Amino acid sequence: MKLLNQRRIGALKEILRGSFFGHPIILKNLPFVLYLTALALIQIWAAHRAESNVRIISKMTVEINELESQYLESKSKLMKMGQESSVQLRAEELGLIAMSQAPILIKKPNNE
Repeated sequence: MKLLNQRRIGALKEILRGSFFGHPIILKNLPFVLYLTALALIQIWAAHRAESNVRIISKMTVEINELESQYLESKSKLMKMGQESSVQLRAEELGLIAMSQAPILIKKPNNE
């Protein structure tokens, strides 16, 4: 039991000192560990980038919905302004009155 505890303490001391980095097995597998580390960093970067894109898309969707509602409101106001009754009301404010009879059509003679 004491021997097992002494080995654990010895291994812990070796890890804390960092002397295990010079071990041949560690040196042999170091390129693979660096490769896995690079892949992990790329994956973390890609996840953050995707999350950022999701936030941007969400903001743009809200903005599009606001612009669409403004467009529909403006379109309905314009259609209402184009109605004959609305035009007559605005014309009366300017002092113009609607004619009671239809306009007379003047045609140009073709013999000239």
